[in-house]
Amino acid sequence: MEVYELSKQNDPKYLAMRAEYEATSFGVKEARAGLLPQVAYIYGRTNTNQNIVSSENAVFATGTATYPTNDRTLSITQPVFRLAAWRNWQQSKASEKQAAAAYAAAEQDLIVRTATAYMAVLAAQDALAFAKGEQESIKRQLMLAEEKFKSGQAIKVNLYDAEARSALKQSDVIAAENDLADKVQALREVTGVTIAELRPLPRDVPLVTPDPQNADEWVNSALDKNLLIEARKQAVEVANRELDKRKAGYYPTVDLAISRNQRTTGGSLFGGGSSVNTNDVMFRINIPIYEGGATSAQTGAAAARYRAAQQDLERDRRQVERQARAAYQGVVSGKVRVQALSKSVEALEGARSLKEEGYKAGLTTILGVLDAERDLYALRRDAAQSRYDYQLNTLRLKQAAGTLSEEDLMNISRAMQ
Repeated sequence: MEVYELSKQNDPKYLAMRAEYEATSFGVKEARAGLLPQVAYIYGRTNTNQNIVSSENAVFATGTATYPTNDRTLSITQPVFRLAAWRNWQQSKASEKQAAAAYAAAEQDLIVRTATAYMAVLAAQDALAFAKGEQESIKRQLMLAEEKFKSGQAIKVNLYDAEARSALKQSDVIAAENDLADKVQALREVTGVTIAELRPLPRDVPLVTPDPQNADEWVNSALDKNLLIEARKQAVEVANRELDKRKAGYYPTVDLAISRNQRTTGGSLFGGGSSVNTNDVMFRINIPIYEGGATSAQTGAAAARYRAAQQDLERDRRQVERQARAAYQGVVSGKVRVQALSKSVEALEGARSLKEEGYKAGLTTILGVLDAERDLYALRRDAAQSRYDYQLNTLRLKQAAGTLSEEDLMNISRAMQ
């Protein structure tokens, strides 16, 4: 849980999705503004310098005149009927729902990615520890082979086998060290910090069978509650609203405009100033007749995108169904696999000991002992990995079903106390 909290604070993918959700919420307010009154106040000042050189009109005197003019206008425009604006507002609310579902899906995805990266480090640590353990065991066998060869109890080929296996295991240790360093960096990508030590997953963590014990019920839950599917459904709704909005381009718009103007002039062509107040009320109807085919083209493009969104939804439905079934089978078979591998490790440990005793007594060759060591450590690595896979498949199953929460990660974290 400590690593997960670091991920919530520092993971770029999660933080970007949260910012996108916040940005989308502003889109609803922006779209609603298209239905609300627009109020503006305009102030202008003009200084006029006028020179009347000659005039045959007795009203106009010759000479120069300089005077100011102040214009003040308060205007209010209230949309009465704007179908495109109304549908744009409806579309923005669908976009907000889509962003909310995508953000919730990102939270679930962060839980799974954090657990995956965490357990990948544990698995890499196990692989390195097992490789070093096998290396030490091979060194002991090599020392034993050398002693037996010097005493004439074994042929030189046994010594060569032990030396070759020791050199091979040295390369495996180096590879395991490199893999561990890479997995630590992969965890850092999520958390933003390098974590030196991780608490291991105990071997006795309870293995729980999925409830309900029916893959079809988990699939039905996934198709109904999966957050990615919900986001995709809202994307289809957004595309449908976009189509409706483009069709609204064929409809007229109706606005009510009210303005009050005050114009004060310090002079004029007639020689005197004036102050005039003007009130206007206008009922304005705009009927689109022909816009060069733009509305038709935009409507056709929106219809095509709506069909594409429907196909994307169907694709994601099939993908989620497959993921739910795979995760369910992974949990069910994973439980059996963990138990089977644990028993196999115990059996192979006994077989290894018997072969080692047999080699010391001269009944078997060292190659059989080395092979038993290799198989034992490989089996230990697989047994450890199976425990990690089981836990991750449990999280993925709930993620597919849309029920994954921080509490599920907390349950794993409690088992590590």
